[in-house]
Amino acid sequence: MKVSLNWLKDYIDIDKTPEELAEDLSLFGHEAEVDRPERSRGISSDAIIDLEITPNRGDCLSILGIAREVSAMYNTKLKYSTSKLRSIVVTNLDKKIEVEIEKPEICPRFTARIIDNIKIGESSKQIQERLTTYGFRPINNIVDITNYVMVATGQPLHAFDYDKIKDGVMNIRQAKKGEEVKTLDGQNRVLDDGAIVIEDDEKIYDLAGIMGGIKSEVDENTKTIILQGAIFDPILIRKTSKYLNHVTDASYRYERGVDFEGTITGVDLAAEMIKESCPEAKVGELIDQKLKSYEVMKIEFDVEKINKLLGTDISRDEANRYLERLGFKINDNIAVVPSYRASDVKIWQDLAEEIARIYGYNKITKIQIACETKFKSQNSNLEFQKREHIKDVLKGFGFTEIYSYSFAERDNIKALGSDVARCVEIANLLSPETQYLRPSILPSLLAAIAKNPWAPEVNIFEIGKMFTPSEERWQLGMALTGKDGVILKKALEALNIESEVQNVSQEILDKYKIRKPVKYILVDLETINIEAEDYSRAISKNKYRKISVFAPTVRDLAFIVNEDIVADEVAKAISNMSDKIFLVELFDEYSSDTFGLHKKNLAFHLWLQDMDGPVKDKDTEKIIGNITSHIENQFQAKLRSK
Repeated sequence: MKVSLNWLKDYIDIDKTPEELAEDLSLFGHEAEVDRPERSRGISSDAIIDLEITPNRGDCLSILGIAREVSAMYNTKLKYSTSKLRSIVVTNLDKKIEVEIEKPEICPRFTARIIDNIKIGESSKQIQERLTTYGFRPINNIVDITNYVMVATGQPLHAFDYDKIKDGVMNIRQAKKGEEVKTLDGQNRVLDDGAIVIEDDEKIYDLAGIMGGIKSEVDENTKTIILQGAIFDPILIRKTSKYLNHVTDASYRYERGVDFEGTITGVDLAAEMIKESCPEAKVGELIDQKLKSYEVMKIEFDVEKINKLLGTDISRDEANRYLERLGFKINDNIAVVPSYRASDVKIWQDLAEEIARIYGYNKITKIQIACETKFKSQNSNLEFQKREHIKDVLKGFGFTEIYSYSFAERDNIKALGSDVARCVEIANLLSPETQYLRPSILPSLLAAIAKNPWAPEVNIFEIGKMFTPSEERWQLGMALTGKDGVILKKALEALNIESEVQNVSQEILDKYKIRKPVKYILVDLETINIEAEDYSRAISKNKYRKISVFAPTVRDLAFIVNEDIVADEVAKAISNMSDKIFLVELFDEYSSDTFGLHKKNLAFHLWLQDMDGPVKDKDTEKIIGNITSHIENQFQAKLRSK
């Protein structure tokens, strides 16, 4: 949002430099910086405050909105007052419009005036300069004024050429998929279901809330206009804008919430300015249709809870004053939200944030959280440790962990033997696959296997939530293909789980298009008994070791050793032989009488690296020779030849 400092001063007196104002606004929650227009634009005395407005603060997408923020920030009064059309006389025109709104939700409020006998020309120098500072290109007095008022008040306006609309009919409805409208930028836009359009008995002439249509465009021949300020459904505006990949200043504001009570202000201010630009113009009576009444938001709050949340000691009177500076009305412990903040402030925590902004984030004291030297686990931490320990055990047996969505399709639930009536159904499902919360992890496991038909073997597990109408529980699900289930049984023994391995029926395999037998196990996590001391809380002593930018040299070594030799000890001994040994990885270990009585084979990958360049051949041979001699001596081993 670009704000002209000169324009802002129409609404509030400011005795700060632009840089000071930008810094204060940044601390107040709006990241801001100063931009000074080039002298060639003729406005060198002005300064532009460029603000990043967060999506929840649609009320700040206007000069008035920023003026309110500055007023609250510095505790000064606004100079602005609602336009009352003091300088013009309302004329009873013989021209009428007929407004028909299909559904109250799509346009809960429609405000307009007919203005007759206008003359198209250039807008004033001030309007043109101010629009230029914002980034608009001046077009003519009518279009410029509607844009000017939108930037000034935040209320999008649109002017229609009255004579281009048949019989003054304004039928506001949702478009049907495939309908088209040619917008003011000359683009023919094909619409999706839900777009809001305005039509007469012959044509669609407006893409409401986004951009006007060329068939009702104000041009140099326009004599009468319909000046419209309306409230349109922000969700429908956003969906249409995204579908068309077309964002306008009007749609940007509608998406973020426009003040329900601001339509009259916008229309009246624009009418007043048009009358100044066209002294002979005749302004018709106000048309204001409210299809839905505005419900005033009232929030109960407790200052003690707010202080606890913020870590402050703000008194009740201070909190009330802070909120009143921001436009809230306070009745005992009830805050009445101003209409222009209705889209943003909904709960007492929102009030706490507003109080913190006035109080000053930089004044909130930093408190060091007390830590005991000895770690004490809470129950929630123990449960987390339990899940992590189970994962470590299963990974050690060669299982791969998966993460999946907690949804399941109706047909799959029924096929797996669960009662759909006892499953939790999603209220607003995104697709048939997300109709229910899963009654077990099995649908997720089968879906993962089905998506990997190329894999010769699949060993997977998931620890996640399963759901019933009365509760949700953590569940462990394990599944494998291409094996006889021995690894599954060993994993269950390691976890002290007494449960039978199940086979997925052929009927279900066919449904999921799985061509291999699948074995699985499902067990509630709470039934797995593992003592707390089994959980590993030790901090690893491993330290980061820089990796060379040069490709490593990889060698394989295999030794024949006694069966009682531990492979990790051999790997550690190899690692200590040279600082150029980056990684020692055991890839084969097995016993056989061919090696001798009570003998086994240990085979390792060795990764050698040098930070200064590729490892030289002579260095590699020297390291391999030293390793061979050392391992043969220390472990009475024998290097295995190919």
